[in-house]
Amino acid sequence: MITILRPGLIKLDYGPMQMTLQAECRGTPLTEAAQNGAKRAIEILHELADYKQIAVLPQHKLRDVDLLPLVLRTMILAVRQSGDDTLTPMAAVAGSIAGLVADFIAESGATKVIVNNGGDLAIRLLDNETISVGIAPAIGSAYTHTIRLRAGDGIGGIATSGLGGRSFTKGIASAAVVAAATAGLADACATSLANSTYISHPNIKVAFAEQLDPDTDIAGHQVVTEVGPLPPEILQQALYAGWEKANGWFKKGQIIGAALFVGTLGVLIPENFAAPTEFVQIEEGFRWKFAK
Repeated sequence: MITILRPGLIKLDYGPMQMTLQAECRGTPLTEAAQNGAKRAIEILHELADYKQIAVLPQHKLRDVDLLPLVLRTMILAVRQSGDDTLTPMAAVAGSIAGLVADFIAESGATKVIVNNGGDLAIRLLDNETISVGIAPAIGSAYTHTIRLRAGDGIGGIATSGLGGRSFTKGIASAAVVAAATAGLADACATSLANSTYISHPNIKVAFAEQLDPDTDIAGHQVVTEVGPLPPEILQQALYAGWEKANGWFKKGQIIGAALFVGTLGVLIPENFAAPTEFVQIEEGFRWKFAK
């Protein structure tokens, strides 16, 4: 179903896809362009459905990718760019679709496009357009930081993964947020970053993914099902493991920035990646502690 929320802002609810699409040209809402973007999103989803058996394969089994549809090629490229061989193309599905839809809308003459595909954002800004994006320390919670995006800053997508999200996670991060040149890469890296925060502890419960979903693309992988109270040292170890991964990506230029939250602790890569709101308490070092 395609619904007009207000001029230039469309909501799409179709099968597994819940998406909002915003389009403007120098302040003028482009409702029709956003509507056409929603229709294109449905087409892309159907294109991918015909290749579902390939989209769930491990990377080492993917061959002759040049013959695959654009959406699947985009997903494969994103997971390979992340450097995480454990990811299947499905790790980048939401961001990749959002990115292709954002490109489609931008081609209609929009100077500001924001496609939110279940929390994974594709952003296109031209001329002097700017937007602010909130970052929350847990999926579904209020934001504690903001990022100011401007045309030309190189950020094409921002994605979030972690506990409580739509997909399984192998780690204990409450939110792993990544900004990258493309929404597909941001999606893949956010998944990988959240996965990197696993620490063994009796209060962290895991199960094999196929026990929870027989159709999962990561059969044989253990995923976190429950996290109980954890001592500070465990939270810090998990946070540091994620910080190392994200910092490595940032130094190599693979991502533009990241924010990682584990329990009441968080870290920004680089340190000025986002601005804290007034109710955030900053600790010394690379860790952040959030006020209750």
